[in-house]
Amino acid sequence: MLRVSSGEGGSFFNADKRKKQVTLVDPSAGQSSTVEDRRPAVAAPKMFAFDAIFTEEDSQ
Repeated sequence: MLRVSSGEGGSFFNADKRKKQVTLVDPSAGQSSTVEDRRPAVAAPKMFAFDAIFTEEDSQ
């Protein structure tokens, strides 16, 4: 079971209540500025499944 609260942050977190899944992505992936850093990099999202997900929209 997971309870999610809003807060300061970027677009690195996605909660899908229907699938009961949370997806985390690396916000720094794909933001390289130098030629050496522009190598192909795999930044696969990490997915976690839960029995239930509650957001700030849900009552206690």
